[in-house]
Amino acid sequence: MTKKIIVIGGTGMLGRPVAQQLIKSGFDVTIFSTNQGEAKKKFPDAKIVVGNLNDVASLEKAFQGQDAVYLNLSIPATAKPTDWNAERDGMANVILAARKAGIKRIGYLAPLIMTYQEKNNPLWWVFESKQKAVEQIRTSGIPCFIFHASSFMENFTGSQRDGNKINLAGKSLVPMYYIAGEDYGKQVANAFKLESEKSKDYYIQGTEAMTADKAARIFVDNYKKESLKIAAAPLGLLSFIGLFKPELKYVVQLMKALNNNPEPFKARETWDELGKPAMTIKAFAQKFKLINK
Repeated sequence: MTKKIIVIGGTGMLGRPVAQQLIKSGFDVTIFSTNQGEAKKKFPDAKIVVGNLNDVASLEKAFQGQDAVYLNLSIPATAKPTDWNAERDGMANVILAARKAGIKRIGYLAPLIMTYQEKNNPLWWVFESKQKAVEQIRTSGIPCFIFHASSFMENFTGSQRDGNKINLAGKSLVPMYYIAGEDYGKQVANAFKLESEKSKDYYIQGTEAMTADKAARIFVDNYKKESLKIAAAPLGLLSFIGLFKPELKYVVQLMKALNNNPEPFKARETWDELGKPAMTIKAFAQKFKLINK
C-alpha cells in the first residue's frame, strides 16, 4: 500500500497543487527540492529533502523508505538540445535511484501534445525528451501512472500572465479541455490510493472544451481583483523575435502545437476511476481572486 510519496517538482506551478492534494488525502509527503527555503515556505508542514536530479546519490538517499515517486518536470525555455535536461537525463537518474531504493510506483505528468509533429519537420526536441522520459519509466520495471494532461487553468495566472496582461500567441484553432491543478491533484491522489500493481495511463482533461482565446476571455471577465486585458501576438512576429530571444522560440513551438493540434476527448475512464473535475474557468478566476486577497 502506498503511504509515503516523494514529490519532485512540487514547488512549481503544477506540482504544488498535486503535492497539496496528496497531503490533504493523508499521504506522508516529502518534497524533493534544490531550494529548501522556497520549499519550506510553500509546504511548512511537509518534510523537505534537498537534492538535485543530476546527483544520483542525493536521489537514492531521498528515496530511502519511500513507497512512490511523483514527478512534475520541465525544460527551461532557454535550454538547448545538447544541454542536460530533467526530462531525459534527470529521469534516467530517477529510475536508477528508484530501483536501488525499492520504489514501488512512479507517477509522471506528460502533456497530451508531446506527440505533436509539424508536417515535413522532425519532432521538436523538447517533446522528444518528454517521450524519452515516458519510455524510460515504462521500461524501468517499476509500475507507473502516466498522466497525459491537457491545458491547465494555472497558465492564466502563471506562464501567460505578464503584469496586467494575459498573453496569447497566434490564433487558437482547436478547443482544449482546460483543467485546474486542484482537480488534477485530486485525481493523482485517488490514483495513488489504488491497490493495483499494474501500470496505467490516465488522460487528464476538464469538462470545458474551448479555444485559448475564449478561455482567456472568460478568465479576464471573471477575475475582479484587478483589471486585466488580453494581449495577442501573431506567431510570425514572435518567430522573428525568437531569432534573438530563445525563450520566444520555445513559446512559438509550444503554441504551434496547442493552436493547431486537435484534442479528442479521452478522459471518461479517468473520471470514472479517479473522479470528475469540478472547477470551471469562471470559478477558477473567482477562487484565485479570493486566495490572493
